[in-house]
Amino acid sequence: MHVILAPVTEAGVPSVCALARHIGDHIKVSAIEGLHVRAEPSVMLAADETGAATPALIRNLETEEAARSSRVRERFSAAMAATPDVESRWTELRATDLDLGAYARLFDFVVLSRPAQASDSPSMGLIEAALFDSGRYLLIAPPTPPVTFADNIVIAWNGGAETARSIACARPFLRQAKAVTVLQIEGGMTPGPDAEAVVDYLAATGVTATALRREGATRNAGALILQEAEALGCDLLIKGGYTRSRLRQTIFGGATIHILQFAEMPVLMSR
Repeated sequence: MHVILAPVTEAGVPSVCALARHIGDHIKVSAIEGLHVRAEPSVMLAADETGAATPALIRNLETEEAARSSRVRERFSAAMAATPDVESRWTELRATDLDLGAYARLFDFVVLSRPAQASDSPSMGLIEAALFDSGRYLLIAPPTPPVTFADNIVIAWNGGAETARSIACARPFLRQAKAVTVLQIEGGMTPGPDAEAVVDYLAATGVTATALRREGATRNAGALILQEAEALGCDLLIKGGYTRSRLRQTIFGGATIHILQFAEMPVLMSR
């Protein structure tokens, strides 16, 4: 049995809960715990030198944040009502409380929506905390609730250990998939086995897959991965997280950041 942590925002509840339910169609899930990370107004305003951080303003912001948390919980409970055979839990963490990455160590998967321009969306920092500090696997939900999941899987293979770990986690999904493609972007590889070797490995585990190579030395690897995945009708993209350092990707860009920002299909990722 598996337990899923679902950090949710008001806008992200439908997609995150839909993805969590889809996971339960492939593996046994005993509980899904919704989590809302509440902002701490007194901390946010502590550095305000304009004099705006009055006690009254802090109380108003705390009231607004409590109301937001209540709305998120109500939306989560309503969404989980469609899965009565799975235990639904709820918890809240304040920004100054136990870090999300540490709390997520108590779960098998972390399912959350990808960052968006809207203010009511997980920050990249929240996703990175779960990815780097939890020791668990992430499933990133697209903005629109997925209709299908893991029927057509694409593995964004770059030869790295991070993607190898993601493949190991995805074994239950790979075994049930109707199609599996190992996508190798030329020019985006690290030293390691090639896509054909991964296909051979998967065959030894009972999974039939196809290797696909694409030239990409002069293009954004993340954009090319998403383009090819969408063309294949992918409904689960498997990728390792930050093969290049997080700092380098933040400064120069990289496949992980691009996919986290723009993927329109679920993404399974590990570090």
